[in-house]
Amino acid sequence: MMFAVITPALITGATADRLKFSGYALLIGVWSIVVYAPIARWVFNPNGWIFETGALDFAGGAAIHINAGVAALAVVLVIGNRKGHGTEPMPPHNLPLTMLGTGILWFGWIGFNAGSALAADGVAAQAMVNTHLAAAAGMLGWLIVERIKTGHATTLGAASGAVAGLVAITPCAGFVGGMAPVVIGGLAGTICVLALAIKARMNWDDSLDVIAVHLVGGVVGTLLLGLFADTAINGDSNGLLFGGGLELLKDQFVAALSVAAFSFAATYLIATAVQRTIGLRVSESDELIGLDQSQHAESAYTS
Repeated sequence: MMFAVITPALITGATADRLKFSGYALLIGVWSIVVYAPIARWVFNPNGWIFETGALDFAGGAAIHINAGVAALAVVLVIGNRKGHGTEPMPPHNLPLTMLGTGILWFGWIGFNAGSALAADGVAAQAMVNTHLAAAAGMLGWLIVERIKTGHATTLGAASGAVAGLVAITPCAGFVGGMAPVVIGGLAGTICVLALAIKARMNWDDSLDVIAVHLVGGVVGTLLLGLFADTAINGDSNGLLFGGGLELLKDQFVAALSVAAFSFAATYLIATAVQRTIGLRVSESDELIGLDQSQHAESAYTS
């Protein structure tokens, strides 16, 4: 149930400054039942069809991150961009809070991944270690690319890279060992920062980079599990690099594609229906006033 809370929260981040609270509440309520619930069953339940194919997802790479990432894209396409997007700077309003939040998130992810072992055992310990290694490697991968491209390594980039590593290791956490989490995290950080160019080219206003970090990172982790899964750690299927052939990689690809296709189509329909009935996007005047005031009649700061 906590996963069910976390997943739609990612959609929220991508749509900052644009959603009516009533429309948002309806969207998330319907989405949790119509989209998240069936996908979670497909992936995690032994009777779910994705589970039965042999695809692996330890803590939600497909069910949570690919699902939320592609759903965020669908909602962004329905509601459009913020006023001034692309012409006005829109940096994080408080970078120290961003870094504090990243630290809290990293800590919480230990429970997210290790807790998915459903026991305090060796698999949980391995998942915890993998989580730390991948996050650190993701941070370094992102910063290296950022440094090469812009000449600077930023704290915001460090936060984004760490989250990319955390996302990618999520499906793999209890199934890989050795240097695999370092490789998975490093590749995720590198690929996700490069994926930001897609957002810019397509002019998508994803304020939290959910598409580049969670969708792309989720796909990276889900597919790399098809290479690095190791039955010596856990599970019944080896990845390609551990003598398992292409079977698991194929199953991982089918899982990623199926979740993405269903989530995008269903979310787009739900968001469109909400927009055409009670409304999903705020009015232009409310957007200019700001959602703190127009939706909630309060402000974070008094001056």
